[in-house]
Amino acid sequence: MEAPTADPFALDAVRVLEIGGGIPAAFAARWLAGFGADVVRVDPETEGLTPDEAVYLLPGKRRVQASSPGDLLALARAADIIIEDGPPGALAARGLDPAALRASRPELVIVSITPYGQDGPYASFPATNITAFAMGGIMSLTGMYQREPLVTGGSQALYLGGLDAAGAAITAYFGALISGEGDWVDISLQESMAGMLELYGPRGAYEGAVSIRSGNHVRAVWGLYPCADGYAGVCALERQVPALFALLGDPELDEPRFRDPLERPNHDDELQAKLYAWFGERTKAELLELGVRHRVPIGAVVTPRELLDNPSLRERGFFDAVETPAGTARIPGRPFLGLPWRPGRLNEPVPAADILAAWSTRP
Repeated sequence: MEAPTADPFALDAVRVLEIGGGIPAAFAARWLAGFGADVVRVDPETEGLTPDEAVYLLPGKRRVQASSPGDLLALARAADIIIEDGPPGALAARGLDPAALRASRPELVIVSITPYGQDGPYASFPATNITAFAMGGIMSLTGMYQREPLVTGGSQALYLGGLDAAGAAITAYFGALISGEGDWVDISLQESMAGMLELYGPRGAYEGAVSIRSGNHVRAVWGLYPCADGYAGVCALERQVPALFALLGDPELDEPRFRDPLERPNHDDELQAKLYAWFGERTKAELLELGVRHRVPIGAVVTPRELLDNPSLRERGFFDAVETPAGTARIPGRPFLGLPWRPGRLNEPVPAADILAAWSTRP
C-alpha cells in the first residue's frame, strides 16, 4: 500500500517575479510564496526593508541581485505573475514595459502598486506610509477631535496595498487559467485605504460632512479602558447594552437616562466614569472570562509578547519559525487554516542564471 501523498500547495508551480524592494510588493509576494508559489525576488541595489521587515517578508523566496536588463527581461518572460511597487513607468524604464510584455504573452499577470495609481492628477507624487494613510481618509478617524489626527502604528497603508495586490494577483491569475487572458492590475494605496472607511466614506459622501474623531471611545459602551494589568475594551451594540448593564450591577443604570438609547448620549461622560471604575478593578483575564460568561463583547489589549504565548494561536500553528543570524524568530504565518502553507526560510541571493535555468522549461 502506497503512503498517502501530502496535499498539494494551492499555488504550486506558479512562478512569481517580485520587483521593487518596498513593503507592498514584498508583502503581496509573501502570501503567494506561503501558498506554494515559486517566488523570485529581484533584490534592489539599496535594500528598502529593515532587517526586521526582511525577516518577516522574505522567507520562502528565492532571491537574485539586481540583474542585467537581459536577465531581468528573461525572468519576466518566464514568470506567470509579476508584482512591483516602483513609481509609474519604473517597469518600462527597466525594459519591462507591461503592454509589450503582455502583447507577447497575453496570459501574463502584472500587478503594480503605487501611492496614487498609474495615472491621474497625483500619479507622479511620491508618498510615505503616513501620507498614503492620510490621503486615504483613515486619518480623519484616528485620534481625539481636540488634537491633531494620528497615524496607526506600523506601516498600515503599505501593508494593506500589498494585501490587496496579493488578492488581485491570485484573482487575475485564476482568470488567466480560465480564459488565457491575464491583466495589468493597477493598485493604488490611496484607494486601498479609502476602501476601509466602511460607513464613514459613504456617509461622508451622502451627508457632505466629515465624521468627528472620537479617539479610543466611540461612546461609553464602545471604547477602551485601563484595567488592573493593562487595557481592555467593550464594543456593545444596542442589543448588547442590557447584558453589559446587568454585568456592571449598578442600580443607577436602570434609570431612563441610561436605558433610553436616545437619552444616553447626553450622559455619556457619567456612564464612561462608571466603566472606568469597573474596568480598573479587574484584570484582563477576569474581564475576558466575564465577557464570555455573560455574553458581553469584551476584549483585552494584548502585547506582542502575550500574542506569542497565546494558546489559541499556538494550537492553530499561527507562528512560523525563521532562522536568522541572531537566532530563531517567530513571525506571523498562515492567515487561515485549510490550505497547505510553506513557512519558508531566509535565502541568500543567487545568480540570475541559476533561476533562469530552473525556469527555462515550463511544466
